[in-house]
Amino acid sequence: MHYLDHQSIDAKNGIIVDVAVTPGNVADCVPYLERIEHMEKTIDIEAVAVDSGYDTSLIHKELEERGIEIFTPEKDTSDTSKTEFSREEFSYNEADDMFTCPNGAILKLQRLQRNESSVTREYKANIRDCKNCPCREKCLAPSQQCRRIQINIFETIVKQHHARDGTKEYKEALRKRAIWSEGTFAAQKREHNLRQVLRRGIEAAETHCLLSATALNLKRMVKCLAHA
Repeated sequence: MHYLDHQSIDAKNGIIVDVAVTPGNVADCVPYLERIEHMEKTIDIEAVAVDSGYDTSLIHKELEERGIEIFTPEKDTSDTSKTEFSREEFSYNEADDMFTCPNGAILKLQRLQRNESSVTREYKANIRDCKNCPCREKCLAPSQQCRRIQINIFETIVKQHHARDGTKEYKEALRKRAIWSEGTFAAQKREHNLRQVLRRGIEAAETHCLLSATALNLKRMVKCLAHA
């Protein structure tokens, strides 16, 4: 059993501006938008730099609406299916909002799916069409009855944000993230008792992490004042 310490850090001086603790089985992206909303009550956020664990469509969409730039390595979302026919083999008809498979069968929109990181449209073929299809082995895994295609409804926004990947601004943002985020956790583990929590319960864990962050912040604030 363990906990995750989620910290947000000011890129100018390395001051930890937010600390939140979750159980260890909670994905990094889950508490992120809630923490952004919490921080915006007291500070202005112009841009964020995060690792690929936060490269989700819901985070991109929410930050776009809030006017916050996001810099993150692109998560690998390539097709992991072992079948021969990939999504690119299916033609999309925008007017009728449906896909056509290589054998001519139609995949109609069935439902919207939402999880912790995205909202997708699911298009589904008729089971009868797939059952008798001569291309079945190229298109479906043995356990599948019919072909499904899922389309992220915020895909356009995600692509717009990743159009900045590789630019000077992008590289600088991720460089600062590596220095401050990774460096801060390393300093806390080395000097401020963040290697392990000695009390049980998530409230005790959060208190522990807050005290560790406070100790490091005091050092950095003194350094800021000395150079003021």
